[in-house]
Amino acid sequence: MPARYTIGIDLGTSNCALAYVDAEAPSPRTHLLEAPQYEALGKWREDAVLPSFCYFLTDDEARELHGKDAQGEGNIADWSRSRVVGLWAREMASLAPERVAYSAKSWLCHRGVDRESKLLPWQSTVLPAERKLSPVDVSAAYLSYLRTVWDQQMAAKDKTARFDRQDIVITVPASFDSDAQRLTLEAAERAGFPASTRLLEEPQAAFYAWLERHPGSEELAAAFPQLNERPELVLVCDIGGGTSDFSLFEVTAPKDAGDLPSIRRLAVSEHILLGGDNLDLALAKTMEARLTDGGELSTSAWAQLLSQCRSLKERVLAMSSPEREKKLPVSVTEGGSSLFASARSADITQGELLDLVLDGFFPDCPADAKPERELGGIREMGLPYAQDSAITRHLAGFLNGRRVDALLFNGGTVASSILRDRLCAQAAKWQDGASPNVLANDEPHLAVARGAAHYRYCEREAAGVTISGGSGHAIYLEIEGAAPKKLRGKKKKKAAAMLTGVCILPQGAEIESPQRLVEHDIQLLVDRPVRFQAWTSPSRPDDAVGEIVDLNDDAFHRLPALSTLAQLPPTVEKPADGKLAVHLISELNNLGLLQVVCESVRRVGDRQRRWALEFNLREKLSEGDAPQKSAGGEDTGVSTEDLQKAQAEIEKFFGLQSYSAEQSNPARLLKELEELLRLKRKEWNTALLRELWEPLGEALTKRDISVEHELAWLMAAGFSLRPGYGHAFDQYRMQRLWFVHELGLAHDRDKAIREQLFILWRRTAGGLDREQQLTLYRDWQEKIYEDTKQGYEPLRMAGALELLPVEERTKLARHCQALITGRAGKFCDHAIWALGRLLSRTPLYGGESAILPSELVSEVFAAIEPLAWRDSLAGLTTSFAQAARKLDSRDHDLPAGLRERVLAKLRDSGASAEQLRSVEEFIPLEEKDRQQLFGESLPVGLQW
Repeated sequence: MPARYTIGIDLGTSNCALAYVDAEAPSPRTHLLEAPQYEALGKWREDAVLPSFCYFLTDDEARELHGKDAQGEGNIADWSRSRVVGLWAREMASLAPERVAYSAKSWLCHRGVDRESKLLPWQSTVLPAERKLSPVDVSAAYLSYLRTVWDQQMAAKDKTARFDRQDIVITVPASFDSDAQRLTLEAAERAGFPASTRLLEEPQAAFYAWLERHPGSEELAAAFPQLNERPELVLVCDIGGGTSDFSLFEVTAPKDAGDLPSIRRLAVSEHILLGGDNLDLALAKTMEARLTDGGELSTSAWAQLLSQCRSLKERVLAMSSPEREKKLPVSVTEGGSSLFASARSADITQGELLDLVLDGFFPDCPADAKPERELGGIREMGLPYAQDSAITRHLAGFLNGRRVDALLFNGGTVASSILRDRLCAQAAKWQDGASPNVLANDEPHLAVARGAAHYRYCEREAAGVTISGGSGHAIYLEIEGAAPKKLRGKKKKKAAAMLTGVCILPQGAEIESPQRLVEHDIQLLVDRPVRFQAWTSPSRPDDAVGEIVDLNDDAFHRLPALSTLAQLPPTVEKPADGKLAVHLISELNNLGLLQVVCESVRRVGDRQRRWALEFNLREKLSEGDAPQKSAGGEDTGVSTEDLQKAQAEIEKFFGLQSYSAEQSNPARLLKELEELLRLKRKEWNTALLRELWEPLGEALTKRDISVEHELAWLMAAGFSLRPGYGHAFDQYRMQRLWFVHELGLAHDRDKAIREQLFILWRRTAGGLDREQQLTLYRDWQEKIYEDTKQGYEPLRMAGALELLPVEERTKLARHCQALITGRAGKFCDHAIWALGRLLSRTPLYGGESAILPSELVSEVFAAIEPLAWRDSLAGLTTSFAQAARKLDSRDHDLPAGLRERVLAKLRDSGASAEQLRSVEEFIPLEEKDRQQLFGESLPVGLQW
């Protein structure tokens, strides 16, 4: 039985909304769900907009709202009883900022953090770690609330109307990558949404909302007056609270009279984390300088200021003609107690505010402008906002000289007529004064939800205009090797110069409709790095799946290559030639991601094997990019002959091949490799090290020949894979290395073997995921906290595990402090090194979520400050130069007073001028800084 309702949900950065279509209604159209929500303690209000804010209740508030069954902080069984979302949560963002999570959607696409870790509310010190939520959980909280409201209002008397029985679409930015899409669906699953829930691009949803209001051919003809002469281009400019998204659509006249026009999506912009939130931040920074004479406000006062600036911005931009000289006051309170609290006040004129917004974010620029991409060592901590704040330059770069016939604005930021007029004027200037027609959107904050519901209804019922996109091109995979006898194309070229491709997705293929390629004998290399090159063509509508073509740069467009490794478990017997026959299964989703699954034709081990690849069809080759070499074609810095000798030597050491010569002493493995390669090991570059890993990986299960063999293997493996990331295919190499943990040590009673195991994991920690690091920590926890010589290397290993939960890394830092103070500086080099890694403001790979709070730095410094940082404690100058390093980041810089104390101690302890300067002012990270953090030399040519 088909679902009665199609539901569209706008999961926004600033606001959420739910719209629906009743397919059984006489005239199906979209309606909005009015969601009841707290606007204050105990006070309810219904609103179609649910602000995307999540407030963590105090114990007293929880008891008042839910009665005696509400227990203490963090112990409430039903999480929803300890938090509220919506209007009241938004109000509390300025009154109790450390209890409010927001901008979860922006965090979902932040690659610099573990998006499934509990990090929101960001930098909160009032909530215990176990009460915090991940960006996925916060998104799930909004979705769960909307699901609950639906069931209460729509399904109370009709079980068939239950939420989980409906057709549901959630909107996401058009530029969301595959991880952000996956995490959005993960949030929906956690919120109890059905498995059939789908995603839709926000700009496309906004266009569907406009189409619902203009359904007839006459209305469409009026909106696109030149349609009978040529296709018209529509730009959807979607600027919300957290992101800016641009999409370009082509509207084409119908082939037959009475039919509706066809609409095809042509292009979408890259992900731009830039929107109304940035306007608020810029205004708040301006006002902070006035309130403090160039200083900084406390976290609480800053949150108050940010909330007020948001209100001032919205008030001024809502005006048609602001009074430029009229003053707008702001006031914040510093200090937690009313007795000692101090108020600060300042003002800004409406004209100053308007100039800041227009000149800073919507400046005039030429049609050929590009966004500035200045890089400076460490990026701004917090959310990775776009480096260029000029939305007009981002738009010019996206359009790249294309003429726009119509503009559709969407998103809360462009609800302002002032900003819409600025963008219209800019577009007209770019096309010789020809102003685009503005398509009306009187509900920019609700259009996306309405459009998503309308889209699903039109698609299911085959009603109205639908938008096509993504399958406008045929897609091919380049196939290496001898070309089949029959080839498409004009004349056969010489085999050596020929590029051959096979069609894996035909032009016009339906979205989310799998295409299987089974008729060709396609071989997949396993357990070796491989490269997949995809091509597209917009002009080959007759090519079917499996069609063989000659590839050339005239008729086909080369996409960025995708590198991967199809890996088999060590226990599975590998094919003799390293190749497996596979079928290809291709599927395109409506967000422009092509998934290709390589499925083994026959069983390999206990089952058929599948390897999935994802191509972003909207990604373009960078200007000047050349086709990359195949895997294995990198410059190793040594001759091919010498490399082969070295690899053969490794194979001989571990008995991978039969050799008549007597085996060498395993302890001399690295030394003999130096001699064969004629290069000292400190000069081995990354490409060479990873080539040496290949035979070591093959020998993973052969290291049990003797204690000496296992010791040599562990040492060589850790050296060749350090730091576990930074080079193509490292994630796959690390997957294989993890079998060392799963299989265990062959000689686990030997102390030297165990010590080398800890060194291996310390060296390669950056390639381990969160769960793997936590597994190592738990398995070796007793050793890590053991105050003996056997605890030295386990503690160093633990200090390198940057993805451990904050509470565990805090515990480790305090343990290091106790060792240093308790031993009076004797035999604690390992603790000093681990402490430097734990307190560093610039983690090697863990991102900003690995930066421990400044309060902990203060606590540890207070305990260690009285010691003399000389002789055996001299390493503390390095540790605290790392712990106090200046980032120009409100979130992570130490308070000024604490930083001055650390600086004074560093000066007294003989710290270098370079160390002092890194604490006094912001200096971009250099290679030697990373080397120092890592604790030893890093591979030459490592890609960071």
